[in-house]
Amino acid sequence: MDKNKLVHSNSKGLQRLKELWPELTLFERFEYVITLIVSLVLALIIVVALLRLLDNVYEMATSQLSGAVDYKMFQITFGMLLTLLIALEFRNSIDAILEGRGLLVQVRIVVLIAIIALARKFLVMDPKDFDAMLVAAYALVTLALGIVYWLLSKREAL
Repeated sequence: MDKNKLVHSNSKGLQRLKELWPELTLFERFEYVITLIVSLVLALIIVVALLRLLDNVYEMATSQLSGAVDYKMFQITFGMLLTLLIALEFRNSIDAILEGRGLLVQVRIVVLIAIIALARKFLVMDPKDFDAMLVAAYALVTLALGIVYWLLSKREAL
Protein backbone atom coordinates (compact mmCIF):
# COMPACT_ATOMS: atom_id res chain seq x y z
CA MET A 1 0.00 0.00 0.00
CA ASP A 2 1.24 3.49 -0.85
CA LYS A 3 1.88 5.15 2.53
CA ASN A 4 2.21 8.61 0.90
CA LYS A 5 -1.35 8.31 -0.33
CA LEU A 6 -2.43 7.68 3.26
CA VAL A 7 -0.57 10.68 4.61
CA HIS A 8 -1.56 13.14 1.88
CA SER A 9 -5.16 12.13 1.40
CA ASN A 10 -7.57 14.88 2.45
CA SER A 11 -10.67 12.70 2.36
CA LYS A 12 -12.02 11.28 5.60
CA GLY A 13 -14.07 8.42 6.92
CA LEU A 14 -16.11 6.38 4.50
CA GLN A 15 -14.97 8.27 1.40
CA ARG A 16 -11.35 7.59 2.31
CA LEU A 17 -12.13 3.96 3.01
CA LYS A 18 -13.74 3.64 -0.43
CA GLU A 19 -10.65 5.12 -2.10
CA LEU A 20 -8.17 2.94 -0.23
CA TRP A 21 -10.16 -0.28 -0.04
CA PRO A 22 -8.60 -1.99 -3.09
CA GLU A 23 -5.07 -1.30 -1.79
CA LEU A 24 -5.66 -2.55 1.77
CA THR A 25 -4.84 -6.01 3.01
CA LEU A 26 -7.54 -8.05 4.72
CA PHE A 27 -6.22 -7.13 8.16
CA GLU A 28 -5.92 -3.43 7.25
CA ARG A 29 -9.53 -3.49 6.05
CA PHE A 30 -10.61 -5.11 9.30
CA GLU A 31 -8.62 -2.61 11.35
CA TYR A 32 -10.00 0.36 9.41
CA VAL A 33 -13.63 -0.75 9.79
CA ILE A 34 -13.18 -1.41 13.51
CA THR A 35 -11.57 2.01 13.91
CA LEU A 36 -14.55 3.66 12.18
CA ILE A 37 -16.98 1.80 14.45
CA VAL A 38 -15.03 2.79 17.57
CA SER A 39 -15.03 6.37 16.28
CA LEU A 40 -18.82 6.35 15.99
CA VAL A 41 -19.24 4.84 19.46
CA LEU A 42 -16.89 7.45 20.88
CA ALA A 43 -18.90 10.20 19.16
CA LEU A 44 -22.03 8.91 20.94
CA ILE A 45 -20.18 8.84 24.26
CA ILE A 46 -19.07 12.44 23.70
CA VAL A 47 -22.66 13.54 23.03
CA VAL A 48 -23.94 11.77 26.16
CA ALA A 49 -21.09 13.23 28.26
CA LEU A 50 -21.87 16.71 26.94
CA LEU A 51 -25.55 16.35 27.77
CA ARG A 52 -24.73 15.16 31.30
CA LEU A 53 -22.29 18.06 31.73
CA LEU A 54 -24.89 20.58 30.59
CA ASP A 55 -27.43 19.06 32.98
CA ASN A 56 -24.92 19.25 35.82
CA VAL A 57 -24.07 22.89 35.03
CA TYR A 58 -27.79 23.73 34.99
CA GLU A 59 -28.24 22.06 38.39
CA MET A 60 -25.21 23.88 39.75
CA ALA A 61 -26.47 27.23 38.46
CA THR A 62 -29.92 26.75 39.94
CA SER A 63 -28.53 25.64 43.29
CA GLN A 64 -26.12 28.60 43.24
CA LEU A 65 -29.13 30.91 43.10
CA SER A 66 -30.51 29.25 46.23
CA GLY A 67 -27.08 29.40 47.92
CA ALA A 68 -26.74 25.62 48.28
CA VAL A 69 -23.56 25.02 46.27
CA ASP A 70 -20.62 23.28 47.88
CA TYR A 71 -17.11 22.60 46.61
CA LYS A 72 -18.03 18.97 45.84
CA MET A 73 -20.44 20.09 43.10
CA PHE A 74 -17.66 22.12 41.47
CA GLN A 75 -15.33 19.12 41.68
CA ILE A 76 -17.91 16.93 39.99
CA THR A 77 -18.51 19.51 37.26
CA PHE A 78 -14.82 19.96 36.49
CA GLY A 79 -14.37 16.20 36.60
CA MET A 80 -17.13 15.83 34.02
CA LEU A 81 -15.58 18.57 31.87
CA LEU A 82 -12.19 16.89 31.91
CA THR A 83 -13.79 13.52 31.16
CA LEU A 84 -15.33 15.13 28.09
CA LEU A 85 -11.94 16.54 27.08
CA ILE A 86 -10.40 13.08 27.48
CA ALA A 87 -13.07 11.62 25.21
CA LEU A 88 -12.40 14.36 22.63
CA GLU A 89 -8.68 13.59 22.73
CA PHE A 90 -9.43 9.90 22.25
CA ARG A 91 -11.44 10.95 19.21
CA ASN A 92 -8.42 12.91 17.95
CA SER A 93 -6.30 9.81 18.43
CA ILE A 94 -8.70 7.78 16.30
CA ASP A 95 -8.72 10.53 13.67
CA ALA A 96 -4.92 10.35 13.59
CA ILE A 97 -5.17 6.65 12.83
CA LEU A 98 -7.85 7.12 10.16
CA GLU A 99 -5.93 9.94 8.49
CA GLY A 100 -2.69 7.97 8.55
CA ARG A 101 -0.82 10.59 10.56
CA GLY A 102 2.48 9.51 12.00
CA LEU A 103 3.03 7.38 15.05
CA LEU A 104 4.65 10.35 16.81
CA VAL A 105 1.39 12.30 16.60
CA GLN A 106 -0.54 9.33 17.98
CA VAL A 107 1.88 8.87 20.88
CA ARG A 108 1.72 12.59 21.68
CA ILE A 109 -2.08 12.41 21.80
CA VAL A 110 -1.98 9.41 24.15
CA VAL A 111 0.47 11.22 26.46
CA LEU A 112 -1.83 14.26 26.43
CA ILE A 113 -4.77 12.03 27.38
CA ALA A 114 -2.77 10.66 30.31
CA ILE A 115 -1.90 14.20 31.46
CA ILE A 116 -5.56 15.27 31.28
CA ALA A 117 -6.60 12.12 33.18
CA LEU A 118 -4.11 12.93 35.93
CA ALA A 119 -5.30 16.55 36.07
CA ARG A 120 -8.83 15.22 36.42
CA LYS A 121 -7.68 12.94 39.24
CA PHE A 122 -6.15 15.90 41.09
CA LEU A 123 -9.35 17.92 40.70
CA VAL A 124 -11.71 15.22 41.91
CA MET A 125 -9.56 14.01 44.82
CA ASP A 126 -11.22 14.55 48.16
CA PRO A 127 -8.88 16.59 50.38
CA LYS A 128 -9.84 14.36 53.31
CA ASP A 129 -8.43 11.33 51.51
CA PHE A 130 -5.06 12.84 50.57
CA ASP A 131 -2.18 10.49 51.12
CA ALA A 132 1.10 12.37 50.79
CA MET A 133 2.90 9.49 49.08
CA LEU A 134 0.06 9.00 46.58
CA VAL A 135 -0.09 12.70 45.74
CA ALA A 136 3.70 12.75 45.34
CA ALA A 137 3.52 9.72 43.03
CA TYR A 138 0.80 11.36 40.91
CA ALA A 139 2.86 14.55 40.78
CA LEU A 140 5.96 12.67 39.69
CA VAL A 141 4.06 10.81 36.97
CA THR A 142 2.50 14.09 35.80
CA LEU A 143 5.92 15.75 35.65
CA ALA A 144 7.36 12.81 33.70
CA LEU A 145 4.46 12.85 31.23
CA GLY A 146 4.83 16.61 30.84
CA ILE A 147 8.50 16.18 29.97
CA VAL A 148 7.68 13.40 27.50
CA TYR A 149 4.97 15.57 25.89
CA TRP A 150 7.39 18.50 25.63
CA LEU A 151 10.07 16.28 24.06
CA LEU A 152 7.57 14.83 21.58
CA SER A 153 6.42 18.33 20.64
CA LYS A 154 10.04 19.43 20.12
CA ARG A 155 10.69 16.33 17.99
CA GLU A 156 7.57 16.94 15.89
CA ALA A 157 8.62 20.55 15.28
CA LEU A 158 11.87 19.38 13.66
